[in-house]
Amino acid sequence: METVAYATGGEKLAQKSEDPRVLRTRKLLQKALIEVTSEKGFANVTVQDISERAMVNRSTFYRHYLDKYDLLGQYLDELYALLDSQEGEDSHADKSDQGPDNLPAGLVSLLRHVQMNADFYRAMLGEKGDPAFCAQSFRRHIEKGLLQMLLTGGVEVDPSNPPMDLIVSYLLHAGVGVIVWWLENDRSATPEQVAVWLNQLSTANINVSLGSNGKAAVSR
Repeated sequence: METVAYATGGEKLAQKSEDPRVLRTRKLLQKALIEVTSEKGFANVTVQDISERAMVNRSTFYRHYLDKYDLLGQYLDELYALLDSQEGEDSHADKSDQGPDNLPAGLVSLLRHVQMNADFYRAMLGEKGDPAFCAQSFRRHIEKGLLQMLLTGGVEVDPSNPPMDLIVSYLLHAGVGVIVWWLENDRSATPEQVAVWLNQLSTANINVSLGSNGKAAVSR
């Protein structure tokens, strides 16, 4: 039977992942992390804050996690495992790399995932979130979708223009900004609509920066 390891100090305790008590406690701690981060900011959150909000004692917290960073890291692992599973299902259903309206399926899947876990992403990508999370973890996961969008949008290679990785880096920052705006201002917009907006903004930015009215040309 599959097991999952939980940390206690420097040791690991193997617990059955199917144990409903374990799953319930982890969900309570994850929910508490989101709530206190939204109120105090991740930098100011303590294990005591999380434990009190989840109504468990500190020893229970440490049976599952080393600290708040370990809690966040394991929470992210769970979310991205769900995202990978959803992307696989969407890809199998579409039988192609294209989602609705010829949008990259990976980008649409990512935005659907963000919508389903809006409370978490609103807390962590916003001003009170964890900068390292925003700068590293999430951007790594949206990079694939943006790169796919560029390639399917007619990007051509031209050594005289900016390299692809520079354009992707530029769009990553803009893309995170669009997603944060969506979470904080227009929750009624669908993931498909946000994907259309990202596609339009990305294409416009590339064309303006490269002085192109047609297909963007970039260097490797």
